[in-house]
Amino acid sequence: MRNTRIAALLAMTLMCSGLTACQEASPESSGSETTETVESDSAGDQIKIGFSVQDISNPSWAEMYKYMEAKAEELGAQITLSDCKANPYKQIESLENFVNGGYDAIIVHSFDQESATATLKEAQEKGIKVIAYDTYLESADCYFGLDNYEVGKLIAKNASDFINEKFPDGACEIGVCNYPLNQVCLDRAQGIVEGLAEYAPNATIVAEAQAGYTEEGIEVGENFMQAHPNMKVIVGIDDAGLLGVYEAIKGRGKQNDEDMGMFGIDALEEALKLISEDTVFRSTIHLDLNTVGEQMVQSACDLVEGKEVEKETYFPMVTITVDNVADYMAE
Repeated sequence: MRNTRIAALLAMTLMCSGLTACQEASPESSGSETTETVESDSAGDQIKIGFSVQDISNPSWAEMYKYMEAKAEELGAQITLSDCKANPYKQIESLENFVNGGYDAIIVHSFDQESATATLKEAQEKGIKVIAYDTYLESADCYFGLDNYEVGKLIAKNASDFINEKFPDGACEIGVCNYPLNQVCLDRAQGIVEGLAEYAPNATIVAEAQAGYTEEGIEVGENFMQAHPNMKVIVGIDDAGLLGVYEAIKGRGKQNDEDMGMFGIDALEEALKLISEDTVFRSTIHLDLNTVGEQMVQSACDLVEGKEVEKETYFPMVTITVDNVADYMAE
């Protein structure tokens, strides 16, 4: 996996699900349960694009899809959303629906490199163009994403800069919010852990827990604070989980502690607000996913029309702190 990532992706970056954050994937069979889709109006010979996303409840992906819809309308294309609700079995179902539904292109936010391989191969055999989003798929016609391991290292670097400034000997306790049910998030968490070891070798990770979403983060934050009252730094694979941890920290009156810091990714509105207020939420990373969404729709249409597109496109990335947050809040 690591060799494939290095060969396929540029050093960056994220991100996650940034990934990206990702909610728990249930191993249950989809059975008669139908994957939820939201379909735009179709007419005539419109290019039909299917978008299979891990979980549209993630605010970053939900906002990105609004831009995808607008771009599709601008290009005279039809786009259909299939929300897999954090279930890889539902994703297979959604992709099969696209393959059998006369779609011209599929944008897929795959759970891992293997889960949807057979279905996507069938799609390409039928002439359907495949655009991979966030998770690298070697067989895809093009890819939009990042090296999530390097994303994790950047998050670790942001945290380590704070650690080395606030603690002369670099010694402090760290909590890590991970999400081990998704390859993207696994890579990101690995980058965080190894990055901290490299950039802040005297700091100690005293706790790691799953917190990709705010609800999870609240419980994790309470557990962190109770078990490790001297924890000074919390890093996460996304902003959403950290926002839950922040609520637990706020409940203990620590939200303005000068020697405490939280570091994430996604540039969610609430995270930006907390950064601007100079709270313990110190930094996030902006990926401009809205522009990425527009680019994916454009590439889908170009591929269907026989035009050449970039094989790999990497997310732009900017670390946001109290020094530049005003620019991104205005944006």
